[in-house]
Amino acid sequence: MIKSVQQARIRDLVKTPLYLFTGIVLIPVAIGSWYQISLWHMLGLVGSVLILQPVAVVVGVGLGIPPIPIMLIMISFGISVIYGLFAVCDTFAEHSAWLRRHLDSVQAIAGKSAAFQRYGIITLIPFIWIPGVGLYGCALLAWLFHWRGAKGVGVIMAGWILSSLLVLGASIGIMSSIQ
Repeated sequence: MIKSVQQARIRDLVKTPLYLFTGIVLIPVAIGSWYQISLWHMLGLVGSVLILQPVAVVVGVGLGIPPIPIMLIMISFGISVIYGLFAVCDTFAEHSAWLRRHLDSVQAIAGKSAAFQRYGIITLIPFIWIPGVGLYGCALLAWLFHWRGAKGVGVIMAGWILSSLLVLGASIGIMSSIQ
């Protein structure tokens, strides 16, 4: 029994980074290739999304990447991060003091929010915008509160797509007024 648990954990340790790399890097590069966008522009956008999250759409617009590939990349990134963080939490939450501390801090933020207490899972949509929470924190909250099914992922993705679209619209509007 112990050996099969260890084998499953090792399999997850290999599978999770591959899954994340595929959704965060390989799929965006393939999208960029399809739309004939420079590899460096694609990697610049991906790196920006890792740090800036939905606000990174501004970088994509500034690099001259068309809206459709930007949104496809944001969707790929969002799905990969959500499922990737679920897998990381499943694998390490019981054994990592560092991860446990971060999960506890995210849970404390949620516990202080009156909106979160009142609206539950729907609150994840505006939480995408909160610095320090964003997509990563929303995925952790969904994991903590056992909202890991289609409804939880759907709500997080709705917030992620909505925030990305709002930033995209604002960026395009600003760029067109400058030109």
